Amino acid sequence: MIKKGDKLAMWYISGNRDGDSIENPDQFIIDRERPRQHLSFGFGIHRCVGNRLGELQLKILWEEILKRDMKIEVLGPPKRVYSSFVHGYSELMVKIAP
Repeated sequence: MIKKGDKLAMWYISGNRDGDSIENPDQFIIDRERPRQHLSFGFGIHRCVGNRLGELQLKILWEEILKRDMKIEVLGPPKRVYSSFVHGYSELMVKIAP
């Protein structure tokens, strides 16, 4: 029972890591079936307003990198975002060579 004054933490990160619903939930599988069948804020399929723009930007970026046969080398470990809400990275140092 939650009483007045009790502190709570809500972990959004675990919503899409349910092994009963998602096979190998902790692995990045680029060709995963139904990749958009993830949950956002506990219900429904998340649709970001800038989703299409972001996809287009990434598509163009990778097309240009591949066209130029660029080599991308990771120089060190990534710095993770310190947050209970965002599960991501704030920095990843790379070297891009032609």
